[in-house]
Amino acid sequence: MNKRPWFRAYSEMIDDEKLRLLAFEDRWHYVAILCCKCSDILDDDCDQQLLRRKIAVKMGVQLRELEEIAMRLSEVGLIDQDSL
Repeated sequence: MNKRPWFRAYSEMIDDEKLRLLAFEDRWHYVAILCCKCSDILDDDCDQQLLRRKIAVKMGVQLRELEEIAMRLSEVGLIDQDSL
């Protein structure tokens, strides 16, 4: 069972400078990564390549696309590209 079934998001999120720098779909990708973190998926103690494949499947994207998403989110300072 999910230890944390929800996470707090502030209403000012819509005006956040970092999020506004992103394309619309990448804003949703960011929320998806937050959901993965909240669900402990990012904290799974498995091989990093396997973990990235799991996250890509969860987000409905190809692994290569996940790497590009991680780069874009990292460029604006929302995530660490290596650890998501």
